[in-house]
Amino acid sequence: MKFPFSSCKLFNKNSFTSNDNSSRESLTERTRSTIGFERPKLRNLNDTADKASIDSKDHAAVDRHPTLTSISLCTTQDASDALREHDTNAMRLRRPSLTSLSSSRSVAEKCPFRHGTVYADPYPGYVHGNPKRGICPNGCRPVMTLDVTELESPREMLLREAVEFIQLYYHERNDEMQGTDGFLPCEERISAIKESIYATGTYVHTFDELQHGARVAWRNAPKCSNRKYWQQLKLLDQRMATSNKEIFDGCIEHLSKAMSSGVTEAYITVFQPATPGKELVGSYIWNDQLLQYAAYGNGDCHIGDPKNLRFTEMLKERFGWDGPPDGVKGEHDYLPLIVQAQGAEPELFELPQECARPVQIHHPRYPELTSLNMQWYPVPVVCALDLTVGGILYTAAPFNGWYATTEVLRDLTDECRFNMLIPVAKALGMETDSKPGEAPLWKDEVMHILSSAIYHSFKSAKIAIIDHHTLIDLFWTWYREEMQTRKYCPVNWKWVIPPMSSSTNRAYLGLSKAQEYTLKPAYLVGASPFQLEIKHFGKRDTSQAMDKLMKCVWLAIVFKKLVNRTRERKQPVAIVYASVTGNAAKYASDLGAILRSSCNVSFVDACGANAAEDILEGFPLIEVATLVIFVTSTQGNGELPSLARKFFSILFDKNGIILRGKHCAVLGFGSSSYPIFCGAASELSKMLAKVDAKEVVPRGLCDSVKGEGPTFYNWTTNLIMQLASMNGASRLMIKLSSDMKDSISSSLVKVRSMVNRVKVEVFAAKEVETSAAMSFMTKRSGSMGTISRRRSSLDTNGRRTSMDSFGSDSSVDGTISASIERIIQIISSSSTHTSNEEILEGLVKSREDIISSVAWAEGSEETTRKTSVVKIDLQSCGNEQIPRSELAVSWPLLSKSLNSLMSLEYFFEKHVALESPISMQACLDLSEIATSQKDRAVLKGFGNNNIVYENMCSMTGLKWINLFDTFPSLSKQVTINFLICYMKPNHARSYSIASCKEIVGSELHVVVGSTHVTRHVQ
Repeated sequence: MKFPFSSCKLFNKNSFTSNDNSSRESLTERTRSTIGFERPKLRNLNDTADKASIDSKDHAAVDRHPTLTSISLCTTQDASDALREHDTNAMRLRRPSLTSLSSSRSVAEKCPFRHGTVYADPYPGYVHGNPKRGICPNGCRPVMTLDVTELESPREMLLREAVEFIQLYYHERNDEMQGTDGFLPCEERISAIKESIYATGTYVHTFDELQHGARVAWRNAPKCSNRKYWQQLKLLDQRMATSNKEIFDGCIEHLSKAMSSGVTEAYITVFQPATPGKELVGSYIWNDQLLQYAAYGNGDCHIGDPKNLRFTEMLKERFGWDGPPDGVKGEHDYLPLIVQAQGAEPELFELPQECARPVQIHHPRYPELTSLNMQWYPVPVVCALDLTVGGILYTAAPFNGWYATTEVLRDLTDECRFNMLIPVAKALGMETDSKPGEAPLWKDEVMHILSSAIYHSFKSAKIAIIDHHTLIDLFWTWYREEMQTRKYCPVNWKWVIPPMSSSTNRAYLGLSKAQEYTLKPAYLVGASPFQLEIKHFGKRDTSQAMDKLMKCVWLAIVFKKLVNRTRERKQPVAIVYASVTGNAAKYASDLGAILRSSCNVSFVDACGANAAEDILEGFPLIEVATLVIFVTSTQGNGELPSLARKFFSILFDKNGIILRGKHCAVLGFGSSSYPIFCGAASELSKMLAKVDAKEVVPRGLCDSVKGEGPTFYNWTTNLIMQLASMNGASRLMIKLSSDMKDSISSSLVKVRSMVNRVKVEVFAAKEVETSAAMSFMTKRSGSMGTISRRRSSLDTNGRRTSMDSFGSDSSVDGTISASIERIIQIISSSSTHTSNEEILEGLVKSREDIISSVAWAEGSEETTRKTSVVKIDLQSCGNEQIPRSELAVSWPLLSKSLNSLMSLEYFFEKHVALESPISMQACLDLSEIATSQKDRAVLKGFGNNNIVYENMCSMTGLKWINLFDTFPSLSKQVTINFLICYMKPNHARSYSIASCKEIVGSELHVVVGSTHVTRHVQ
């Protein structure tokens, strides 16, 4: 592609030769006549001492910047005079080393790419590129701003940058602006600007010039990866605002515009520019962004965004701001704006919360994230950068784009910011304590989930956001187009490449040689709020405060050490549980998991020992504990579990002295459908009162009809809050009370991680019959070879069971399918029976629906469904093995079903308590897999609202057995893994109904015991 040549000149190291002074003189005169102003007066250089001083100074400047001998300066022809302020002799005196830049070429070459002067600062220069390579095909290379200012006065620099920008503007906008009222030809516009600069020292941009300059500055921003949309930036012109109130109103209008479009459009609001000269004085917005969260506290103890702690303290000291007007400080309080119009005093303005409602971070598949109350403001409006266009500096120019997911992700997870990585992991039930040799890969999983939650939350709030994959892909496409058409594009590789999944895109390697440099127009780092503070108020006097601090430091350190020795000790806690079905034991385990971070928890099973000496083994744990928690279920007519009565009798009657004056708590489980509700817990409270024990909180009564989870949550919260408020409470307990949401959430949702660890293998009935037959033959013949030779020798109940009748389960030549081999392997390795013979007899005799069913022989689909056989196992999934004792307490149904072959019909009839209510947590998780919007909404309502859930349980029971009738869209959506982890196990009763109304009429037959008789045949 060919580019039309302009008046752009390139002064490179080959531009002049040391002996070609005439060429240099003629070029200097030609450029002066072009720019149209007289040669400036030179300072008096007649004195030899002055010359020597100048030579020494300029040599030192060159020594400080050795790259000056090999750099070039790309500028326009009209601006050449500004860079050649003096004649050849004066230049030789001011910069004697410039003569060393001379080489073979004696005339300036034209650069067709119109990028203007290339600077190596304020950015760090060639981050990944080759410093000897030019930034465009013409070989233009950057110079330091300091080197340019040594050759130019402020007015000359303004003239040069103005001409460079106007020529670029007309090159890119001339065709579109032709015919517009007031649009002058390029040369006329340049002449008008020069006249304005000579007369007033500055000039004024037209609206379109300023808007295009702001857009080009975005295009030139090397650290931005969203530059594809640079032409869509819209200008909100507020240059007429001269008071603090008008500037603040302009900021509110900017936020209103951005929010009204759902942050799908980019805006920039430009206020009054700085006055050109040595001391630039303009309008300022002290904040780094229009929307930021405040921070309160000292040291490591704070709330809010730690990044803004210093700024918040400055607001308090200088402006008297100490939080929101209502006096309630929180983690997400918007900082007020500090606005300072040109020549005015800085003024504080409260930012109304409704101007930009924060986005609540949540995820439909991870409802536990909602409890963390994470949120972020919807639009980034940056105020910390100044806009320079054509030599004019706009010191108040807030602009916005839209967020990328990784930006919000880092704001929430960086250690120096909200540091939510570990709290999110705990809420998701992940283990964050990596053992030696283990990689902390949980961090990657948390980052992925949280990134998805951020994207989902912004989309749900109808606020624009872009994921990092799409962002870098769009940038890579745009960058390649720029390099093909415009031939230059500054890039900072470290900023453009996303911090997550960095190497998954072509830009990762494609931009590895990209170069960073500064082109103007540009966004440059402006004065920080603390620089503005010092400029306006002066430095803070901290001498007196430091003296007082040093006087107290030694005593404070000593006192802190003494306090920590006592307060950091873990409190010994004993949990005594009495459980009939394992439900109370499960909640006791959950309670211990919550308390373990601040207490040394020990468990005592009141039902686990019958002999007196075994019972006494648990008493020392109770005696040394400072808190004893009793967790009990109810049996019979509101009584203590029968197996625990002996334990409590010995504890309270003979050893009650160990409980005297001790802090205790009681948590009971029962059903409100019985006449006496949680009578066991009431009985324990009476026993504790008799031995003068103190209940620290009212006893908790968990109802299986209304749902036990909410009551357990509230009671546990009250218990921990009470313990933290007691005199002498450990700091660990106080911290636990503040982290209560994280701890409870982690305990309640650990079922989610267990679902992924359960492995269920399903085998058809035909495969099980084949395996049973082959196992019998193996036992009789002693080898698999015999099986192949005697394929038709087995006959059960008069029905042919040869290998030929097994269909697809085995091949014609007798080879065994993988499913059959797996079943045989399970049978041979099972540890739940004493011998293989017992396993096979159990399969054959008790599984008549599989082996002897005539319906199966006829191929009935219904019978096949009923007689499908499952094998339930637990995978490690990279985690440590869970002890069987812990499984029995926390996952009773799973523990009961492990490592055994059973039909689905037998599993649901014998193992599962189908009449038990669906828990609130199960309702929440079921809502995520329901396909109907109505079912999803109803289930979510049950999971989030205690009152709605309890009312539903009271009216219908909300039982598992009615799940698919009540919520039809869940059909074929719920896995066996899910049911095993959420449903409760069936358990033996002390009695059962044994009568049938059709046979015995109004009589009621009850079975209260059974006798097993074994006959040994000789």
